Amino acid sequence: MSITTTSNLPAPILQSLAPGMLSVPTPNFNYIIPAEKYSMPRNGGTTMRFLRPVPLQPPVVQLGNTGIEPASQVATREILDAAMAFYGTSVILNEQVVIQDQDPVLSWVTERLGVAMRQAEDIILRDFLLSAASIYNCRGGVDGDNPTEMTVRDLSAVASSLDTANAFKFLSGKQGEDRFGSAPIRSAYFLLCSTEIQPTFDAMTQFTSSWNYPNQNDVIYSEYGAVLNMRIFTSSESAVQRASSMNGNDVFNNMAIARESYAHIDQDGYSSQLLYRPPIFSGPLALNGTLGVKFAQAQAILQETWIRNVRCTQVI
Repeated sequence: MSITTTSNLPAPILQSLAPGMLSVPTPNFNYIIPAEKYSMPRNGGTTMRFLRPVPLQPPVVQLGNTGIEPASQVATREILDAAMAFYGTSVILNEQVVIQDQDPVLSWVTERLGVAMRQAEDIILRDFLLSAASIYNCRGGVDGDNPTEMTVRDLSAVASSLDTANAFKFLSGKQGEDRFGSAPIRSAYFLLCSTEIQPTFDAMTQFTSSWNYPNQNDVIYSEYGAVLNMRIFTSSESAVQRASSMNGNDVFNNMAIARESYAHIDQDGYSSQLLYRPPIFSGPLALNGTLGVKFAQAQAILQETWIRNVRCTQVI
């Protein structure tokens, strides 16, 4: 006797397409947040130039009654240049995929290209800061490594060094409010960290979670909390040097950022371009279409004494 079972049915009948695409793990793009934003004007050349006056010496010596004039000073300025660079990527799609696939391929490929572009912007900034920022190795920990795990004392020392350099803080702080479990927040610099060292902050007695801020008015999604004069932002994209400490542990590079310490420059008319070329332009048979993104950006350290690479390990 012949019996029809599911084993006899073709694969398309046994399958049902779930509504909507699954979520794609995407890191927080933190390095673009504290950057000063500039735009290179169209037809403005290849390089953006920044000028900064050199401070003059305060006149603290009395003129007296001799009639002799003190030596004059020379007014000078520093020049910082940032050259524009261009980036891009693309996807080739056969015409049959676009025509026959039940899923809207062009829609989700466009979305992924946009995310890849923004992620590239952040990675470029991260690597630039990693190469240019002065280094502070944490030393207040107890793990006997070099650098040690991060401590409140280390964060206090970094904030003190930025204050000594007359750096600008980002935020003016949050006053305490009559809310259970909340605490006032100091005026603060930004600390861009890896999500892997979140347990280090949780173990600090002076750590305040972003959920315990007096209010949520200016809290960003990636903000983890605050310690003293540092507001902490975490991302899985943060720079980590694997097995590179004195004892072979991972070293985390955490950027302590003051306002106006570095800049991100985009190109007017080229900050982001989505390019779709249908198959008709691909060749004699019009078989393949292309979808791509390209953008231009430059970056510059505006105040080298207003940024620190706070390197640390972690106690497990």
